[in-house]
Amino acid sequence: MKKGVWLGLGFLAFMGFTTYSLLTGAKYDCEVCILYNDIRVCQKVTGMEKMETIQMGISTACGGAANGRTESIDCGQTPPVSVVCKDI
Repeated sequence: MKKGVWLGLGFLAFMGFTTYSLLTGAKYDCEVCILYNDIRVCQKVTGMEKMETIQMGISTACGGAANGRTESIDCGQTPPVSVVCKDI
């Protein structure tokens, strides 16, 4: 076969893999609860990587408990009160 045919087949295989990866979506569904300034906030998040999903839950929950940039940074470094994750 010609070089162009092989390149075309490789491109189609790459596009197929990319499409499959995008359509499979999230792999983890987590509920992350934080306690900051005596305010408890729980957030449900989904994601591909477990640790990134948990961190996203912490950041999102801190949005409801912290006021201002300094508190948001401080809240984001506080360990969550509870984390419940399941594979989807």
